[in-house]
Amino acid sequence: MRWMIVAAAALLVSCEGRSDPDGSIGSRVFVVERETESLAVYDLDEQRLLPERISGLGNMRHATMAFSPGLDYAYVATRNGKLSRIDLRTLERAGDVFTSENSIDIAISQDGRYVATAEYVPGGVTILDADTLEVVERFSSEGSRATGVVDAPGNRFVAVLIEGAEVWVIDASGEDMRIEHRIPTAEGEPYDAMITPDGRYYLVGHMNSEHVTVVDLRHPEEGARTISIRDPDRSYESDVPVKLPHMASWAVAGSHVFVPLVGEPRLAVLDRNTFGFVRSIPLRGHPVYAVRAPAEHEVWVSFSGEEDDSFVQVIDTESLEVKREIEVGGRIYHMDFTPRGSHVLVTANRDDTLALVDASTYEVVDRETIQSPSGVFGVWRAFRIGL
Repeated sequence: MRWMIVAAAALLVSCEGRSDPDGSIGSRVFVVERETESLAVYDLDEQRLLPERISGLGNMRHATMAFSPGLDYAYVATRNGKLSRIDLRTLERAGDVFTSENSIDIAISQDGRYVATAEYVPGGVTILDADTLEVVERFSSEGSRATGVVDAPGNRFVAVLIEGAEVWVIDASGEDMRIEHRIPTAEGEPYDAMITPDGRYYLVGHMNSEHVTVVDLRHPEEGARTISIRDPDRSYESDVPVKLPHMASWAVAGSHVFVPLVGEPRLAVLDRNTFGFVRSIPLRGHPVYAVRAPAEHEVWVSFSGEEDDSFVQVIDTESLEVKREIEVGGRIYHMDFTPRGSHVLVTANRDDTLALVDASTYEVVDRETIQSPSGVFGVWRAFRIGL
């Protein structure tokens, strides 16, 4: 099998005369090994782990990756403020820089010129030259933690300030970078965010709140609006949820947005255009991640809790019902579909396992042993908005 979305880019790279140590760049997947400050490398074409292993990267808890549009480099941001660049041909580190004492997210600009990191300590957003790793600009948030940094159309970056309760839209299209919009959030303690796959809406979750802030990036001058994920016809034991889940766990598919709710065994379904509440989908346990299939016909959901965290439930996006249940492995941390949706990569942290699941038969077709696996990052992320 060939992962055609990235094949053209990989071919261009190979035509430059640079050698590939083992296999095609376009079929590579990087898997975070949380406890060993390293990345394992999986080859989709060969369905096997490569012998190369990238180490010395720093604190990999919640580590995130971005990829250059030409598939020359991958960039890794870690929780101790270290940003590392990986050469995708040699699978070796090609430069390291400390952007802060504590980083949380990373994004690369639409044109691939700049990399942005969101900083917890000392706070703010750091912009680096993707080629030299030199700091181009630092936008200080005066002590407020920054998170949820994404790339947006028009060579912009968007991030949110936790203590500052403000969304920043940063214009990186010219040499003179600036914060183009500072948008206050009506709710306090925004702590995570995501951008919809079309690049239009930036959604912000708030601690101890049922509300979500929505910014229309086509019209940021209109400010933010606030929506609720609560079912208006349902009674609740408490006034507010403990917190919303990480926003990256939301799935936008078909005509709906699928929201895992912390502490409740159900998935909230919102209208994709209005963000109004539609209905709930009962689940086997407390959901953590909802991941959409590229064809948007299914959403796969993982769970917390030892009784449920080995399972994935598959939601039909038309009927809005559970259509399948798959047992993969203990403590599922991350899932991602391959570009055309033929397979799903799943990490089972408790079992030290990376599983490859056939999305048509729902069967596990390969298992590889990886130390403390968590995040899964395929090179196809280079061609998606907000990743």
